[in-house]
Amino acid sequence: MNRIKLPTHKHPLYPTPWVRSCNGCYRENGCTKDGYRCYEYKIFFHKKCAESSLEINHPSHSEHPLHLSIPEKFSESKNCKLCGETLIYMFYHCPLCKFVVDTSCIKNPPPDVIDHPKAHEHSLVHLKHYYHGTCDFCEKKYCSRYLYKCFQCQLKFHFECSNLPLEITYPFHPKHPLKFLTREEHHFSDGKCRICGNELGRRFYNCSICKFSVDVACVKNPPPLTILFSKAHDHQISLMPRIISFNCDACGLSGDRSPYSCQQCDFMIHQSCIDLPEIINVNRHEHRLSRRLQLSPGSWICGFCHKKVDWSYGAYSCSICPNYAIHSNCAIRDDVWDKLELKGISEELQEIKPFKVIDENLIHHFSHEEHYLQLNEENITCSGNIRCEACVSPINYQAFYSCVQCDFLLHETCANLPRKKRHMYHDKPLALMVGDMMEFDCSACSQCSSGFRYNNKSFNIDVKCSTLSESIFHESHGCTLYYIYGNNKECIACGNRSYCTFYCDDCKFGLDPKRVVLPKTTKHWYDDHPLSLCYRVNTKGEYWCDICEESVEKYWFYKCDDCCVAFHTKCVLGDLSHLMPGRRIITYHDELRIEVMQTSPRFLPRCYYCRSRRAVPFVLKLFYPNQTVFACSSDCLLFTHQVCKFLY
Repeated sequence: MNRIKLPTHKHPLYPTPWVRSCNGCYRENGCTKDGYRCYEYKIFFHKKCAESSLEINHPSHSEHPLHLSIPEKFSESKNCKLCGETLIYMFYHCPLCKFVVDTSCIKNPPPDVIDHPKAHEHSLVHLKHYYHGTCDFCEKKYCSRYLYKCFQCQLKFHFECSNLPLEITYPFHPKHPLKFLTREEHHFSDGKCRICGNELGRRFYNCSICKFSVDVACVKNPPPLTILFSKAHDHQISLMPRIISFNCDACGLSGDRSPYSCQQCDFMIHQSCIDLPEIINVNRHEHRLSRRLQLSPGSWICGFCHKKVDWSYGAYSCSICPNYAIHSNCAIRDDVWDKLELKGISEELQEIKPFKVIDENLIHHFSHEEHYLQLNEENITCSGNIRCEACVSPINYQAFYSCVQCDFLLHETCANLPRKKRHMYHDKPLALMVGDMMEFDCSACSQCSSGFRYNNKSFNIDVKCSTLSESIFHESHGCTLYYIYGNNKECIACGNRSYCTFYCDDCKFGLDPKRVVLPKTTKHWYDDHPLSLCYRVNTKGEYWCDICEESVEKYWFYKCDDCCVAFHTKCVLGDLSHLMPGRRIITYHDELRIEVMQTSPRFLPRCYYCRSRRAVPFVLKLFYPNQTVFACSSDCLLFTHQVCKFLY
């Protein structure tokens, strides 16, 4: 069995060799074998919790059967009638009586008082309706549903911690007993738990003879001594509770303690790599990738981090593209993998083409079903008002399709955009959506747009950003730039720091995605000639923007070589250049009606909010019941509407 879909959880669940903490019952009652995990939420379930019955009869409420529920069905918080704890993930309820009880209490309700706890000399009282507390034994929050308190010492204990003695015999260190100590009482080896490698807290278990230390979590929930799990290895593997330097055969990365090993095969694996998925899709490659125990001998480069992949260790590779591979840890990153394991799932059907060919120059495109589109391949020069419906860029000298009956136009390249694609900007597949009257903000460049978009729920990227790949060549730099997520590097083009950049690690050169898609040449009515983007390579002297008359600093700008003048990129393009001029759009701001209007020397309206007459190429005309006003930017649009919606 590769995955299951259960009514207890909305995402697929996958078998895992053990469960330490269950998100169904929120109990840490020892490590349980053969559970399930959800890759999407990074949570685990006991097998019994994941397979809980949808309806049960229980003595706590004998009048009616109880139904299994999940929090999405309730907007208000619920408290268990037996233990008083706040219900978090799943619980049983009676729709007639509003009786609710959590799954832990269904199986084993907690006692009100623990008279003789092993971890403390006094009795402990259950704190009902008190979930937000810290256990004084393990010093952790939220790792148990039940919290008990000693009112003599004012100490609190998780239910599981209260039953832990101060001296234990530990299965992974049977030679000597382990004593419960604090950091002040004993000097230990390297400050990390021998089993999991996490930093030890102030309290832990220790053998002073062997310098063996283990945290409370691994005492409460130790991993199994042996595992037989085919996804990890063909043979049974055993935990080796030692400080030992090794390379994981699944991911190729080094480890320093407690691997699982197979002596028969000289095989070692990190605990975290045991249930790596076998067949996956990543947003850096168009085909499925399969996990390999080792690659064929040769020189391999990771398709994500572009560093060397050691062929003798495990990695993911493509059966269609013989030279493509990716490190195991790179492949399962949150921003790369879509969290689905595909073993046993058939490939998707053949991709749907964006248009049907009518004849050699005529097509029927899905975005314009009412009419046919005709191909124009001659070097036809169009004015800046004639724009592509998909990318909202001017139709200049490129080949384009035009409607035989109306003014609908598409660049030839935009007409061939795939209906679905995977993209580095999102971990899930994206679908091509046709531009309509609703505007959207591109999740990559933050530009407001009304053209075509690739979409997945609330995520949108415009057509221009969708054409970027994870490695690009840009005229401003001689090396390949790689897309890196989460590096917070400074953009060389604007000086801003961005969470995502196209970056050259050797030269420390980075570009914000918004600057990568800046047009190399453009037009503005303020100057009669084409304007070219200047990267300040071999430029000397100080420049002043001819539009706003302010200094052009050390960053990128547009210039006219014929007139020897410079312009800020924001003055030339504004932030409305991805909206179709002359169209009316409806925004998400209370269905506000807006018209996109092109400026000119004779039409330069005053912005309602900032009161300026900016020479940006486009402004927005806002229609209210008793007045129409203008906004020169998306920010001014937002503030203008906040004021005007109360006035009109």
